[in-house]
Amino acid sequence: MDSASRTIPIRADGAGATPGCGGCLTSASGAPVCRATLGHACEAPLLSGPADALARVLAALAPVLGDADAGLVRALRVQDGEVELQLTLPADCGGAALADSAFQALRSLLPDTDIYVLPAR
Repeated sequence: MDSASRTIPIRADGAGATPGCGGCLTSASGAPVCRATLGHACEAPLLSGPADALARVLAALAPVLGDADAGLVRALRVQDGEVELQLTLPADCGGAALADSAFQALRSLLPDTDIYVLPAR
């Protein structure tokens, strides 16, 4: 038996699919490659809710995700008592860590609000 160990990546179902802007492409070696670093254009995020509330939420998310047009936000919906943020990165391509950071930023801004942060599928 060979004593050299091999790394076998474990991916969620659907890994390797090409999600929308900001998601991962698969390189020749099988490793994920961010679309944005390859110069692919990013779609503008879908924003819904009162303009002042959207501005406050986007300002709170900027230190974590950058500008809304940076390619990491697919959609943001703000309404009374609820915020839903959809990211463009899948969980296995950094989306899980970003989702957690975004959730913490939103929770500190909106402590009495239902918050949903979803990585891409």
